[in-house]
Amino acid sequence: MRYFILFLLLSSISNFISQKQTPFSGELTYKIERVDVVDSSKSIQLIYAKDSLIKVVNFTSDKGKQELIKHLTYNKSYLLIESPLQNFAIKTNEHLVKDTILNYTFKSQFGSKKIAGKRAKKVKVKLASVKNELTFLYLKKIPAKYANTYFDLPGLPVLYYVSTPEGLYRYTLQEFKEVNPPLELFMIPKDYKKVTFEEFAEEFSKLYESKE
Repeated sequence: MRYFILFLLLSSISNFISQKQTPFSGELTYKIERVDVVDSSKSIQLIYAKDSLIKVVNFTSDKGKQELIKHLTYNKSYLLIESPLQNFAIKTNEHLVKDTILNYTFKSQFGSKKIAGKRAKKVKVKLASVKNELTFLYLKKIPAKYANTYFDLPGLPVLYYVSTPEGLYRYTLQEFKEVNPPLELFMIPKDYKKVTFEEFAEEFSKLYESKE
């Protein structure tokens, strides 16, 4: 009997360890679609991760490219802005944004679904600005922080919704790669000037005034 109890205990410990979330290095590609109205614009989000480093790149057909670099350990984040006159790395407080700003609650739901070649679990999420509950999908073995949103979820969201003043958007994981991105990808390029948002606004206006 003692051996049986010991076996159950060891099995439980082994199961716990196997389900423990671990740091992630790789590339995530999300398709972004507006779902409350028909929208012809196309958007893609690329997320590069290297343990505590994250780079989020958004491509939209109407706004072009936006890049954000985050260092989770040192709590630093920079928004990279390209311009014909000067490139800027704007120091932001994005890394300090609390998840509660999204104002949501969630509860477990039975079932799973395969997405981008991965088996994802379901979770019901209630957004304060949306009437009905929404079904999200997540990967339980990867921390939610790598998606740069919904940090309290029990794993990496791979299908989720974001409500904005412009509308409701669905993010769907299209590609999942476990690779080791080069460190240079998460560094600020040498031709970018580090500034605060206030300094950026002032310098940007001066640059265009001098051009005129």
